[in-house]
Amino acid sequence: MRISVVVPVYNKAAYIEVAIQSVLNQTHQDWELVLVDDGSTDSSAEVIRGFTDPRIRLIQQPNGGVSRARNRGIDAATGDLISFLDADDWYGPHYLAALAEMATRYPDEHYFATCFRWVREYQESDWADTPPQPLPVEVVTDFFERRRRNGKMWHTNSISVRRPALQAMQPCFPVGESLGEDQDLWFRLGERYRLVYCKLPLVAYRMDVAGSLVVTQARRALMPVYQRLEQRALAGAVKGAERRAALRLVGDARVSVARMHLVAGDRATALGELWRARRAASRHWIAAVVMAVVFSPAMARRWTQWRKSRLPELNQH
Repeated sequence: MRISVVVPVYNKAAYIEVAIQSVLNQTHQDWELVLVDDGSTDSSAEVIRGFTDPRIRLIQQPNGGVSRARNRGIDAATGDLISFLDADDWYGPHYLAALAEMATRYPDEHYFATCFRWVREYQESDWADTPPQPLPVEVVTDFFERRRRNGKMWHTNSISVRRPALQAMQPCFPVGESLGEDQDLWFRLGERYRLVYCKLPLVAYRMDVAGSLVVTQARRALMPVYQRLEQRALAGAVKGAERRAALRLVGDARVSVARMHLVAGDRATALGELWRARRAASRHWIAAVVMAVVFSPAMARRWTQWRKSRLPELNQH
């Protein structure tokens, strides 16, 4: 089973070598690596050209954003499965083998993922263990409810889709967006297909790259990915219990937006978002309503800082 790995690259010369080497080190060797250099101004392309393996392909284009780069890579892919890897992250050595096993075991399914590991730097010892056989795999039948309860089950680096299913959805990633653009595709796939999931963390996600949108961007407006999910759910594209879960997922996202406005001292906007988020009816929503009514901005900031301090430590060294 041939697997295409699509990597968008923009000014990642300091990281791309590790990403490429992680694909070269896979125990499953039937792959192609499609790197789309999205107008880098550093030496990213030169680093890539330093690898001579014929399975590695470099495509260069003017800067158009991560979505356009990924879509270009999807168009160029020829494998049975298409996987994704960010240029500053890497795969553990058994990831592609796990995908091939999952896709073979479930020939009628199209959507596959594993768990991932938060990391700071690459350490070979982190990936020494061989996964158990057979792999612990499940078919997820409550995609949006699962995503709502645990947003850290999968990451772009840990997802793979059968090529015909993915190419039929082109353009897969919304061009012009760079925050939540990956989630948009994962949600739309979740509306069409069941997710085959392995709970083992077989890929890495580097958390502290300078300039990371996840780290630096304050979310004071509901991201388009959630706006579109809400529209599709209300229009009936998602049905039954999954429709309710999707709307609650959107509601939880609105709660996060409301908290940002409350911390900034904009109580009126926070209350407006919470009203629109009333479908969530979760403990997060209830807590945010109490905050909006009772807390001052200073109290909200202190509570937010305390809440962040309670989050689990990253599983890194």
